[in-house]
Amino acid sequence: MDLNLEQAYEEPVELAHVFDVPGARLDRPELVSLDPVPFQGRLEKADPGFELRGGLELSGVVSCARCLKDVTFRRKAPVTWLFVAAHKRPESEEEIELQAADLEVVWYDELVVPLDPLVDEQIQLELPMKVLCREDCRGLCPSCGVDRNEIACECREPGDDRWTPLRGLIKS
Repeated sequence: MDLNLEQAYEEPVELAHVFDVPGARLDRPELVSLDPVPFQGRLEKADPGFELRGGLELSGVVSCARCLKDVTFRRKAPVTWLFVAAHKRPESEEEIELQAADLEVVWYDELVVPLDPLVDEQIQLELPMKVLCREDCRGLCPSCGVDRNEIACECREPGDDRWTPLRGLIKS
């Protein structure tokens, strides 16, 4: 979706769009599926450019980080972007400290700005990092691959041979 900033010169513009984001575009292996992402927002003239405030609603399925079972998630994410013309960017070579509000600034050269990359970035920030199907998930056995939540396998955990010389010191 392209965002036409020129529409908000005179009065605020209400926006609503549903983004269909393929999981491959996000490059997150734990993401099994992502439902279409509804967005609603309000674009208005602000100083020094335009401000877009709104929200995204995310829902989908990710894999448990331990046992790989499907886990559903649902999130609401408020978003704010400040669009500022690129010619207003400070050209100072000295180092400046970024503030939290600086992370919301989008520099533009033309009044039509693609919104998809901004939404993709926000989705990346909102996707759960390490999801567990349950708090006490025991995961998969590294030897035989059985789900330890369902079956107790007979495999023994491999020992770490690197500590063997130190164990000899304790016995001395």
